[in-house]
Amino acid sequence: MLRSDRGMGGWRRSAAGNEKVVAGGVVGGPAAVGIGRPAVDRRSLLRWAGTAAVAAPAAGLLAACGGSSSSEGPRKVRLGYVTSRTGTLSSYSVVDSYIVQTMQSLLADGVKVGGRSYPVEIFVRDSESDRHRAGIAATDLIFKDKVDIVLVGGTSDTAIPVADQCEINQVPCISTNAPWQSWWNGRGGNVDMPFHWTYHFYWGMEDVVATYVAMWRQLGITKVGLMYPADDDGAAFANPDFGIPTIRNFDFQLTSPATSGYQPGAESFESYLNAFKTAGVQAVVGIPQAADLATFRRKTRLMDFTPKALTMSKALNFQEDVRALGSNGDGLTTEVAWSPSHPYRSSLTNKTAQDLASDFASARGRGWTQALGFSYALFEVAVKALGGAASLDREAIVAAIKEVDAQTIVGPVAFASQQNVPKNVARTAVVGGQWDQVDNDFALKVVNNSGNSKVGVDAQLRPLPPPV
Repeated sequence: MLRSDRGMGGWRRSAAGNEKVVAGGVVGGPAAVGIGRPAVDRRSLLRWAGTAAVAAPAAGLLAACGGSSSSEGPRKVRLGYVTSRTGTLSSYSVVDSYIVQTMQSLLADGVKVGGRSYPVEIFVRDSESDRHRAGIAATDLIFKDKVDIVLVGGTSDTAIPVADQCEINQVPCISTNAPWQSWWNGRGGNVDMPFHWTYHFYWGMEDVVATYVAMWRQLGITKVGLMYPADDDGAAFANPDFGIPTIRNFDFQLTSPATSGYQPGAESFESYLNAFKTAGVQAVVGIPQAADLATFRRKTRLMDFTPKALTMSKALNFQEDVRALGSNGDGLTTEVAWSPSHPYRSSLTNKTAQDLASDFASARGRGWTQALGFSYALFEVAVKALGGAASLDREAIVAAIKEVDAQTIVGPVAFASQQNVPKNVARTAVVGGQWDQVDNDFALKVVNNSGNSKVGVDAQLRPLPPPV
């Protein structure tokens, strides 16, 4: 069965034919968080009443064939997935569509829950790269598609509102592709009252800081400038307790001229660049969107500013975004959370990280990206949890997620056994990477493996070339 919602009022294609989707439908369901669970007060946790159906997933993201759990056949495991099919984060949908299609094939024979095998059905909703729409996508998965687990990645702007909706509506959720402090702090996390329904795995700022410091020391850098956007990721990077400002503990000087983050889509970064030049900054660090990095990089040329390193998170995740910078993409540095060089295998197929990267490139005609491994691992963790659940009761599923200790394509993911993180979080390691321009294209090379010695080094770290 193909499920696809078209727009704010449109047509839904189903086995029975075209069904009208009426805009303005009211989302209902439980909203109270149980006793002993965190009282979440983010505005995104307000009930999404009177909202329209979320726009359709791309053709490659349609739900798996099957049927419902009543008149159309036996009970199914219903997995929900939120992706940014459209908008500024749409690059993630290329990865997500491939992963969903892959999982439809891998899980075609079903999964075992409580000793019984169940068919699997996958539902996908589009966040439209918008926080509000991401929340609506989650509630559609919960109340319309009636999923058992919600999976989500694609940066904090997507993961946070989706997790918020799952927490308040008491549905298991597993998320990734956002710094864990951003996910945790951005949701008002409290270690004394951890979240009950929502779990997250990804690297933390402590991992990124250590990796950045190691790379900068290789280049003899001691003065760093920080630019950050006014969003949850930016807040994590700028946090004085665990973010980039902690590099002062490693004898680095830090310059950050803004008292608050810049608005994404900013047209000028002159105030930053003037301050960086005055302070003799040798490296600039941040977590911008790709378009903002492109604007900043152009300004470095116009203002004759050539640091030894531009070390940027998020904006350098996709080869296409680096390629769009032309020669000014060469030499940019970033963290690498997953790559074909990572020595991990799929728990579902035993294929290597290199196999996954090669299969993706062959199927989509694009280079690998770090999000590929983590989107894949979302399903690995979900399958591991389902295998440990006593039944398809939501409480049984979330109890199994809490106890997950999985070996995945991105490495070990364990929520119960890690120290120094909230109980809802599993940390993954990072290494240092640099984009190299090779034959008029770009390749991300591992240049520092101090964060994970199991990952081999591909190239020697170079200072950033002057902008052209």
